[in-house]
Amino acid sequence: MRTRLLTRLCRTVQLVVLVAVPAFPVAAEPLFGLPLVCPQGSICPIQQFADLDPGPGARDPWCGTKTYDGHKGTDFRVLSMQDVARGVEVVAMADGVVKASRDGMADRLVATDADRKAVSSRECGNGLILDHGEGYETQYCHMRQGSLRLAPGAKVRKGDVLGLVGASGMAQFPHVHVTLRRDGKVTDPFTGLEAGQACAVYETAAEFSGRMDAKALADFAAPELPTVLSAGFADRPVNDRELVQSGVPTPPGRLSQALVGYIWAINLAKGDRFMLRIEKNGQVFSEQTTEPLDRSKAVYVAYSGKKGAPAAGHYRLEAAIVRQGRKIALESSELTLK
Repeated sequence: MRTRLLTRLCRTVQLVVLVAVPAFPVAAEPLFGLPLVCPQGSICPIQQFADLDPGPGARDPWCGTKTYDGHKGTDFRVLSMQDVARGVEVVAMADGVVKASRDGMADRLVATDADRKAVSSRECGNGLILDHGEGYETQYCHMRQGSLRLAPGAKVRKGDVLGLVGASGMAQFPHVHVTLRRDGKVTDPFTGLEAGQACAVYETAAEFSGRMDAKALADFAAPELPTVLSAGFADRPVNDRELVQSGVPTPPGRLSQALVGYIWAINLAKGDRFMLRIEKNGQVFSEQTTEPLDRSKAVYVAYSGKKGAPAAGHYRLEAAIVRQGRKIALESSELTLK
């Protein structure tokens, strides 16, 4: 998996314990793996981290803004609801015993007050809790309706399939939310930090003092950088609501009413800008640089292009995210119309 680096997403509530079971016997404190199996050729980045600020503010474990007030876990997302339909496996992060579970809630992205009211007190959606022993437990939320495979009391091994990624409960994008608790306290799995502790800056993943295993850390990208979900061509202006539902848009053809280049990204910082340049047969077709963002953005879509049926030719898009004058992300795409 290639894990790269809107707002109020999923205030997790603890599932009702359905049955009391003994802790799964372990020889030492567990090291945790990633909670999902990302499809080949896709990306499953972290959208939000746990909030370490115990007060009304929000602070992620990296001293940044990739969280929101009261967020109690880590959100591993997939691109769109099309991935939910195809099925992305959620797996046990470590050996454990199923402590509680819930299924039966519909998968739908929360967009209105009515949507939020419909999942009140069940914000976690479909999910389960695993007891790993030594005071550790993990809680998995927003899983796909009907996908949970295990009943309370079942024993699982690290990597066993628990169900599928969904969008049940308080979800504004498809993902699995994972909360790691030790002795009842929410803990960031990458750093080992708990709410109320000072955030930390690390030069490399090898310096992390958390509970993730070496493979998970090897897949973990720089948390201070944004992630480009997709960049390419479309036959009309696009937005996040459309992309998160339908995924990568249909590219334009000779009969389309426009040719647009876009970039779709998450976890932007205040002051970030987007540069989009489209060339046709080596000549500038369209070019745009956005104004600096007035605040950090959990998700953002920028686009540039022209209306009208596109003429035959070879088009090339370069899309970049610029921070303090430096390109921190660069994507390109090509399209030939005959």
